[in-house]
Amino acid sequence: MASELEHALRALGEQRAEIAAHATPGFGDRLGALRQWQAARIRAIHRATADLHDGEPLMDFLTRRFYLEVDWSELTARPDKIAARIHRILSDDRPLVVSARLQHSADTLDARMTEALMAGYDGGAITPAAYVRAFRQVGQIELRRQQIHWLEQLVELLAGYAHNRSAYWAFKLAGGPARAFGMGRTYRLLADGFAAMRVTRDLPGATKTAVTDQQRLLQRLLA
Repeated sequence: MASELEHALRALGEQRAEIAAHATPGFGDRLGALRQWQAARIRAIHRATADLHDGEPLMDFLTRRFYLEVDWSELTARPDKIAARIHRILSDDRPLVVSARLQHSADTLDARMTEALMAGYDGGAITPAAYVRAFRQVGQIELRRQQIHWLEQLVELLAGYAHNRSAYWAFKLAGGPARAFGMGRTYRLLADGFAAMRVTRDLPGATKTAVTDQQRLLQRLLA
């Protein structure tokens, strides 16, 4: 029976292949522009919280490294094999399950937002007004609320490794097996996340503030 991780990775791989095959001219460039725009807005919204908690490395990890730059092909190419091997890196695969679902939801919503923007009368230009119109047209409000929950859960799960000395050193020793099993990029991604969390002061407090701000932003976009 396929594991929860295998299902999540398979769904993500299929979604990414569908987006890559999108037939609309210029879609990929517009999608990339939307993601850059959203990442910049999120950084601006959470700047004060990041400054208060020495959280700039964590905000950079979440908005750039995880959201904009992550390459999932290492995991999605053979989800069955990866799911069977992942416990050589993590004793609990829940962080990767949540990560894959979070990325799948972001891909789904970003693709639909791009389509809505390109169909708008401003020719796909991203302005605050055009963004709000597209946001409301796409809807999927429960999925957006779930995204906030997944992000909160992911930070909590990874923080358990980052701030537990024995778990953190066990993870550091898993670098060799990760590369041997073809998961070197995934290991580096997780290592970067751990490093960013370890320098953030009062991570639970910072996370609670950021989640509250995201929930308020969602309500403003729907108002």
